Amino acid sequence: MYPASVECSTRILEGPMTEQSNGPAPAEDAGLSLLALASILLRWRLTIITLGLFGAAVGLLTGLLSTRVYSSTATFIPQESEGGSSGLAVAASQFGVRLTGSSGGAWGPPVYVELLRSRSLLEPIARESVLVAKAGMRRVSIVELLGVPARERSAEIGVDALRTVITATELKALGAVKLSVTTRWPSVSFALAERLVKGVNQFNLETRKSQATAERQFVDVQATAAEQDLRAAEDRLQSFLQRNRDISGSPELAFERDRLQRDVGLRQQVYTSLVQSREEAKIREVRDLPVITIIENPSLPTVGEPRRTALKTVLGALAGGIVGILIAFVAYGMAGARLAASEEAREFFELVEAATPRFLRRRWR
Repeated sequence: MYPASVECSTRILEGPMTEQSNGPAPAEDAGLSLLALASILLRWRLTIITLGLFGAAVGLLTGLLSTRVYSSTATFIPQESEGGSSGLAVAASQFGVRLTGSSGGAWGPPVYVELLRSRSLLEPIARESVLVAKAGMRRVSIVELLGVPARERSAEIGVDALRTVITATELKALGAVKLSVTTRWPSVSFALAERLVKGVNQFNLETRKSQATAERQFVDVQATAAEQDLRAAEDRLQSFLQRNRDISGSPELAFERDRLQRDVGLRQQVYTSLVQSREEAKIREVRDLPVITIIENPSLPTVGEPRRTALKTVLGALAGGIVGILIAFVAYGMAGARLAASEEAREFFELVEAATPRFLRRRWR
């Protein structure tokens, strides 16, 4: 009526119920469970092995046929700003990063990680073109190389495409930032890495210059006002001394002279400090010094990144074997359910069996 394998499976299923009614037998139940599992795996061993080999073949082909990519890396350390100026904190706030620490307005590595993925830095680069050695030294736009369709080439999409090939990480042990650009072309990876490093330095220079300009303008106004106050205090002191040439016999006049002299000295200190700050801001405004220290310059990659073919093969084999084991247990459960099912359920299983591939259908019988 039904195949011997199904009857054996039924007896295995019924065994624990009979023994449970007669008395506990945990050791025998465990033995039967292990035997049942082993018998299922042995009965389906060809299917499990076949699916495992198929998965390994798929993983191998995926590794061999995957496009080889090339990475160009650079590492740099941010320099601290001079004088503890907090002007760069304003620029850093546009990336949602709050600067902390004793260095005042110094940019830390987390700020640079966000800067390397910011639109203000990537948008100008997305509009550029590079020479591609593998294309006969032909100049090709970056968005075209990144696979952006012509009808969708916009600044926003170009920036998003660039972000997919750029990796920026913080090296906390060194307080540095590591930049990596990965594309299918060695020359393109090298060119983009160079542009990003130059873009970071140029962005910082322009930001510092703009902050220094704003600071100079502010200090210039304050220095002008302080100079006027100093001149007024000096005029008051001069007028007092002209009116009172001999004050040795008058304590009140001596006190008034000392007060006017202190006022002149105080305003002289304020004016001197503001003039010094103004001159420092003028120097920072025209200074063109690097604000990052390059530890590792970008280089032209000559060896592609590993494709991890062996790992993909092993994972494919494991995935195929697991699928085969799942099929075995599902088929075993369906075969056991057919014996105790109603007429409607049996009809359903017959329809399922008819739609099952032939190599699996023979296993169910």
